[in-house]
Amino acid sequence: MTEKDHAGPGLAKIFTRTVLVRLVGMITLGSGLVNLYSVIGPGLRHRVALLQDIFPIEFLHISRFMTVILGFALVISSVYIFRRRKRAYQIVLILAFSSIIFHLTKSLDYEEALFSLVSLIFLLLARKLFTVKSTIPDLRLGFVSLGIALLLAFGYGVSGFWLLDRREFGIDFNLADSIHKTVNFLSLQEDPSLTPQTHYARWFLDSLYLISVTAIGYSLFALFRPVIYIYRTHPQELALARKIVEKHGRSTLDFFKYWPDKSIFFSPSRNCFLAYGVGVNYALVLGDPVGPEEEIETIIREFKTFCFENGWSLGFHQTLPDFLPVYKKLGFKRLKIGDDAVVDLVRFDLEGREKKDLRHKVNQLEKDGYRYVRYDPPLLDSVLRQAEEVSREWLKIPGRRERGFSLGMFEPDYIRFTPLLAAVDKNGIIQAFVNIIPSYCGEATIDLMRHSLSAPKGIMEYLFVKNILYFKEQGFKRFNMGMAPMSGFQDREEATMEERAIHYFFQRLNFMFSYTGLKQFKAKFATIWEPRYAIYQNTLDLPRHALALTRVSEIS
Repeated sequence: MTEKDHAGPGLAKIFTRTVLVRLVGMITLGSGLVNLYSVIGPGLRHRVALLQDIFPIEFLHISRFMTVILGFALVISSVYIFRRRKRAYQIVLILAFSSIIFHLTKSLDYEEALFSLVSLIFLLLARKLFTVKSTIPDLRLGFVSLGIALLLAFGYGVSGFWLLDRREFGIDFNLADSIHKTVNFLSLQEDPSLTPQTHYARWFLDSLYLISVTAIGYSLFALFRPVIYIYRTHPQELALARKIVEKHGRSTLDFFKYWPDKSIFFSPSRNCFLAYGVGVNYALVLGDPVGPEEEIETIIREFKTFCFENGWSLGFHQTLPDFLPVYKKLGFKRLKIGDDAVVDLVRFDLEGREKKDLRHKVNQLEKDGYRYVRYDPPLLDSVLRQAEEVSREWLKIPGRRERGFSLGMFEPDYIRFTPLLAAVDKNGIIQAFVNIIPSYCGEATIDLMRHSLSAPKGIMEYLFVKNILYFKEQGFKRFNMGMAPMSGFQDREEATMEERAIHYFFQRLNFMFSYTGLKQFKAKFATIWEPRYAIYQNTLDLPRHALALTRVSEIS
């Protein structure tokens, strides 16, 4: 496969492929529904009589039961056909072929068999479209499958009761009766009025039992499979990722790369990995891969192929400048999305006219009884409760909310085991805090930065001055304050026209996002600005890149 192939097909080809996949998916769904509908009513008498001369009645019943199961399986499999899953395609081929046989052997339904044959032909013609390999079990998709399975069982029951002849149960079912009987049946409530009076009526109840049991069984599998993955397999991968970070970490983001909200992709040697999330069919990698420098290009190339096979576009969020030549070599583009604000701790002090405002705020707050306190982990319950109250108030500020992926969130089990640096008032109550997270690149860094609504003006400046002096005492040379997004370009910094146009556009939206205010705050302390980039494959991918970042950062 060439690099041109990896870059992805043209827009026209993508559109054609999407239309064909959806068409095959709809045909698969329709084929399953036809299967279910075909067994709700009795077969044509003359056709059934002809088959009874050849096969025993038990064989005809088995054919009807198999048609129900195949119909159920086709409807569920259509979900994965829409996702271009290779294994689902292979299964659907078998289901479609089997449907042809059982349509003919249950009551010579050659019309339905012809529909299944057409679907089989479409599947064979579209075989090259289904390249997506089995991926990490998805809990959200499990719930979708659960909903479809239960809806299918419900729809089958309602349709069956509604279309039954009065002689089957001695009842002329209307729609409301059909819904009521189905709900009772699926909730395992006994209903004395449901006394089958014909062989077909008894068969219908048996088939409803069958599809209900199948739906419940499949739903449990769909739900527990991702749960088992999360709690058995995923922690092992995260533990290995953590070991790699401890040996090869080079970014303040590396701490978040082995969190459970990420999926992990390892190099063939398993000495290198990258952490990613998927949203809107877009795989977004957090930062650069972590591992030996000589394996970086290999793992990016491998992951690019993996994404292509899964039908995902690919991007990287907040990469360092270090590997830009590698990304360019592999056909990616770059967009500067901001700068990490870094404090030079060796040179930092509060002397001089430029620091006059900071000195005044620190002195005034200490005069008012404020103190700087470090709480070592594990935090006491009383400290944790105060920090949680501060966080709760901070989240009430418009525009503030918990986010994940490249940040932590206030979770008691997380905060309890990180050092807390706090500004407390004269009563010893926490009014603002930050928490320290591990650094794997020789820099001091923090995660959460929060203050209460009642905290005095200047509390965060006070806290940051104290943090900087504290880290300086601890022997650190640098303190990374995190990224200032869309912060513009430094003197003599190279930037493409595309980058400058996007920065200009977003800086005009400062009234919505406060890009300028965040940079101005960090500029009170930082003297070093290090660029961070979004890496993407196609300019048209940028909106999906942003939407994928929103999706993977959401706290569910």
